Amino acid sequence: MKQKPLFTNKESKALDSLAAKELGFSEETLMGMAALSVFHANEDLWKTAESIWILCGTGGNGGDGYALAHTLHQEGYHVKCFATSPNKSEAGKFYESLVLKTLGMIGTVEDFYREWEEAEEDSVLLVDALLGTGFLGDLSEELVELIETINDSDVFFYRLSLDSPSGWNPYVLGDQAKTNVFVYADSIEELGTRKWENIGFIYEKDSIIPRYYESIGFPIRTHLNNDNFSNRFYLEPDPESATSVIKRKNKDHKYSAGSAIFFGGEQGMEGAILLSEEAFSRLGGGISKIFSPSSKITSLILKDDLSKMAKTSSFLEISEDPFFTKTKTIVVGPGLTTYPKDLEGWNLPEGKKMILDAGAIPDFGTKLPKGKNILLTPHVGELNRMTGKTHNSVQTAYDTLIEFCPQNNVYVLLKSFVSLLVCPDGSSYVWESPNPKLATMGTGDLLSGILARYLSLDFEIPESVQLALSFLDHSKQLEEPYPSAHQILKSLVELV
Repeated sequence: MKQKPLFTNKESKALDSLAAKELGFSEETLMGMAALSVFHANEDLWKTAESIWILCGTGGNGGDGYALAHTLHQEGYHVKCFATSPNKSEAGKFYESLVLKTLGMIGTVEDFYREWEEAEEDSVLLVDALLGTGFLGDLSEELVELIETINDSDVFFYRLSLDSPSGWNPYVLGDQAKTNVFVYADSIEELGTRKWENIGFIYEKDSIIPRYYESIGFPIRTHLNNDNFSNRFYLEPDPESATSVIKRKNKDHKYSAGSAIFFGGEQGMEGAILLSEEAFSRLGGGISKIFSPSSKITSLILKDDLSKMAKTSSFLEISEDPFFTKTKTIVVGPGLTTYPKDLEGWNLPEGKKMILDAGAIPDFGTKLPKGKNILLTPHVGELNRMTGKTHNSVQTAYDTLIEFCPQNNVYVLLKSFVSLLVCPDGSSYVWESPNPKLATMGTGDLLSGILARYLSLDFEIPESVQLALSFLDHSKQLEEPYPSAHQILKSLVELV
């Protein structure tokens, strides 16, 4: 499974310390390596600027800014450096002193405003090196005014933040989230580690701001252990594998190709469970059966396909059906408006996997079924209802689910513009590949069917989630701007 580690602010600081203590790196060396990485990664960008202004804070982030200013100046670029206050770290002081010698001066905040008033529109590329990822407190009035000026001004045609946009805090809740002040970065350069707190950084509708990772020699391979790493991973798209493994093999029979049971579709909402099962079967699933509380389910299914199996029943009656013992995967929820009472405390037999979606996402306090391989797939509203808490970011959702999942022995896949999978063992995976094509009715039912397809092929839940999301990513290529769920499914079927 393609994945890359994500580090919290605390973990990044721990790796910084390990690099110094165990590998012998000086802080000055790390700052210099960070500056060189950012310089080389953005050589085409620097060339577009008449002038480059770097705003430096008092900590390590400011030190990175000074080191970058020195490099840019030596390479012939027109650079101006401004500081909120003198740097406090020894390494930062070294590069601050170096900039004073090479550039001749470091401006104050007052100098920044004076220069800004005289600058022409779209003439300045701004580098934000004010606050690092470790700052999550309240901003001073001076910083609030400075950041709001940066965001509102037409002088800056591009804003690049080092490590994290200054002021960005994914943990603020409620009305505070709406008034949180932070730099509206056009891109972020993450230095040494991929930053957990940056996940989901967004200030423009439907647009994740680009983040670029720059390696500077941090010990992210030799020091991945439970003492200093929290098992968060960035899940990488793998569309080629997703397509190749879902295709039927010549030697497959109807059960080895995948078997599944689908329960849902109350009267008037049968289309949801039909769509979920259709995704499973049309993408190569070998055999499946639909169970539904609707008395119309059999006539609706047989009207279109006489080879299908369907039955009107309660959830509890599923386990009494002969097909139940033969199938590996169970999908419950599409087309349901209420959580099935029979599901509370129900035991999932060994060797089977279950997906709970839509109406099978329980209310807060409702008993979940028991078993080793149960995956819940709520959207944000359903997550709030399920946990009794409000979540405004991936990070706040994680804080809830990292307790919820081990306590209930379930996997939870939060479906949003950034998706998050949290596992019972405490590991978690982030999917940051927003797909506006999926913002339409029925795509959740589609995902349930696709997940069932991979689970029926004996993939574990984390790998099935990666494959299903990777496979759905193919829909981005559709020319139709707002495709229906059926149009998306048709395009995916053509791939296999």
